[in-house]
Amino acid sequence: MAKFRNWLRGPSGALATVLILLVGIVIGAGALFGAHTAIKSTENTEFCVSCHDLAPAYAEYKESPHFSNASGVQAGCPDCHVPEPFGPMVIDHFQALGELYSSWKGTIDTPEKYDEHRLEMAERVWAYMEATDSRECRSCHAEHAMNFALQAPEAAKRMQEGFANGDTCIDCHKGIAHKLPDMSQGYKKTFEELLAASEEQGAKADDLYVLQTKPYYGSAKDAKSGEGAIGQILAATHLHVLDRDGDALKVKIEGWQQDGVDKVIYELRGQRIFSATAKADAVELISREGTETDSDTGLVWHDVSLEGWVDRTDLVDNLEDLWAYGAEMNNASCGVCHSAVPANHFLANQWIGSLKAMERFITLDKEQYRFLQKYLQMHASDTGGAGEH
Repeated sequence: MAKFRNWLRGPSGALATVLILLVGIVIGAGALFGAHTAIKSTENTEFCVSCHDLAPAYAEYKESPHFSNASGVQAGCPDCHVPEPFGPMVIDHFQALGELYSSWKGTIDTPEKYDEHRLEMAERVWAYMEATDSRECRSCHAEHAMNFALQAPEAAKRMQEGFANGDTCIDCHKGIAHKLPDMSQGYKKTFEELLAASEEQGAKADDLYVLQTKPYYGSAKDAKSGEGAIGQILAATHLHVLDRDGDALKVKIEGWQQDGVDKVIYELRGQRIFSATAKADAVELISREGTETDSDTGLVWHDVSLEGWVDRTDLVDNLEDLWAYGAEMNNASCGVCHSAVPANHFLANQWIGSLKAMERFITLDKEQYRFLQKYLQMHASDTGGAGEH
């Protein structure tokens, strides 16, 4: 060992050390250059579309303004999907290995499979872009360089409002380079899962919530036969089970009744949030537990309860699952043209008119629309988090 140290201190050792360092530098530089070349060779549209799985995406891209436009400025795959900063770029390339595995498995190797996963893939990209404040969009589209006078008046107005509100590009600009997915896929799948779960939960739990509007009856016999309904219970209304008779449940509904409006039970005092309705001959079944006057409006409200019979279908035991369904529906229906307005942006009663004004832009059936309205109202700024309990 001593001889080796002495040799290193001598001319021969010093020369060897220098040579080793030089060789190390050359090897390191070569490795770095090779890695850089390999990475850059994957950052072009030709490489991206060489995978046949992406044929549908490429076909859609060629029909978009990112491929062809009046100015001739073209954005390719890496411009939108590969970060420029070194750190995020390296992470992105490592994450892409998972896509190679999916390609090997054939996850999206047919147009049908691609469409089946379109929403899932789109939501993943949208979430990433939102988390990075649409970094890749902003690498080309700079707010300070925009001449709003050259934009269409409505577009300029919306753009400036978005910047002022802190919105990010992807909040409004979805479906630019690729076809929008069927946004209803997510919440429809969630609904089917809730529907399947309700078959078991309705038979066991004592505190249940209505999944979709259902009739109630004056007797177990009528509930079993489905004839002679005396009213309707709206979605997300709480039911406490008092008794069971086979597949029929005797339940209690609690809520509020405005003086003079005898056929409607509301969730909260002073709020037009519907829980149940009663036919004229069933109004007498509604029991009044107390009376209060709303100090803000002067209206008289009665604390009420109603007992009736229902069948055990369309009933779930977890309100949070229902609200998750509502949140998904809200994002899918109201978050395509702009970022979805938070439920607490409006008062509960204001949501009735606000949602009505947007009804023509959404594709919900009447039942879904009523559920969405109740979800928003129960999470409004003045319901005090009532929708979370």
